[in-house]
Amino acid sequence: MKNLLFGTLAFSALLVSHGSMAAEQTVKLSVPGMSCVSCPYIVKSAISAVSGVSSVTATMADLSATVTFDDEITTLVKIQQATADVGYPSSLFGGASGS
Repeated sequence: MKNLLFGTLAFSALLVSHGSMAAEQTVKLSVPGMSCVSCPYIVKSAISAVSGVSSVTATMADLSATVTFDDEITTLVKIQQATADVGYPSSLFGGASGS
């Protein structure tokens, strides 16, 4: 009985220490439509509004946005839809799509 109790407590501690079991994903999106200094701000604002997104960096240097998100709350497709909705279609950096 003590072993069962200890095992249950150890597992509970593991869950608490790791928070939820959600997988955090970080992706880099190509956003080729960005053409002015305001564009990264608009893209960042649109992506940040998606529930489950924890961080966004958008840059003109390589026309990209790096996004960290909880894949149990949102999807890459929803993030890409957010950029498209504000006039900046995006794809995974390197050519793959999120579908």
